[in-house]
Amino acid sequence: MNSKKTLLSVVIANALAVSAVAQANELEIYGSIAGAVENIDNGADSFMQVNNNHSAFGIKGGTDLGGGLKGVFLFDTFLGMDSGDSGNKSLFGGGRDGYVGLEAGFGTIALGYHGRPWKTSTNNMDIFGSTIADYSALMGATPGGAYFDGGIGSSVIWFMPDFSGLSGHLQFGADESDDDTSDMGVQLNYSANNMYLAFSHDVDGQGSGPGIDDITATKIAGQFSFGATTVGLIFDSISNGDNNSRDAFWLAGSHKMGSLTLKAAFAQADDSDAAGEDGATYIALGLDHAFKENVTGYVIYSQISNDDNGLYSFTSEPHTSSNSKTALSAAGEDTSVFAVGVRVDFSLKK
Repeated sequence: MNSKKTLLSVVIANALAVSAVAQANELEIYGSIAGAVENIDNGADSFMQVNNNHSAFGIKGGTDLGGGLKGVFLFDTFLGMDSGDSGNKSLFGGGRDGYVGLEAGFGTIALGYHGRPWKTSTNNMDIFGSTIADYSALMGATPGGAYFDGGIGSSVIWFMPDFSGLSGHLQFGADESDDDTSDMGVQLNYSANNMYLAFSHDVDGQGSGPGIDDITATKIAGQFSFGATTVGLIFDSISNGDNNSRDAFWLAGSHKMGSLTLKAAFAQADDSDAAGEDGATYIALGLDHAFKENVTGYVIYSQISNDDNGLYSFTSEPHTSSNSKTALSAAGEDTSVFAVGVRVDFSLKK
């Protein structure tokens, strides 16, 4: 980031300096602003929009309490950069992550809202993450509406300490209504040299009663780097009782050539246990150009090909794109998108 502080960062920093937050020994203001011109074909019509691509603003910090104990907090929110009929219209949108807790040798115990272990275990592996081509179009999703690429609220969270490259994240979200709808999940990660391995298992509580089953998602993943080339593989299995269960895999690679990065991904979701063929395949091709370390331009083409009863489509979510035309025109339709965008990241540490 340029060493010259913007007027906005100075105003924010001065405001925080006279608040209780400024008592933190560590403080960071961070985020990103991104937008793209997207032309999407939903199977019946083609639409062009200028959309928000996961813009966000956050504050995190910690206060040393002595004896190896630290009080920590994190709060961040989506930013609305789109005045259309989808996505966040105001500057500050819904919360992304937010928690308060204690950090010590045991790791961090926190209370709040955070991305569920399914999401955070491979969030950094998605080379098209935070764009319209985010892998959540197939991964973590089913034709019946299950969706795991989100967060868990009202949570008790344990971020495990790092043990020679082994770390993890355990999370429990209370139902708060005594109706057996609690969510929970666990992830384990291992990083060493140019290798990253991950495992996660999540439970989405659906309540109690005859014929009601919790929805579970299990994922294993690996990412390997060979010089300028990185390859990632994810296997994802979702179980929803005897109906709507399915397996899926995702394979992706990227190759850096100076300021340019070539990217490609392929995913396939098998037919679910529901009647009929409802699987799909996904492809994405992209080119990134790093103008500077914190400024990236990108060009993306992505396509989803559905089986006769398939319902997979690009997701219109705050953490992907605010595109309002992602819904399929009919089951079994194919959909594609071409996008050109730019992202600017920022960080100010105290």
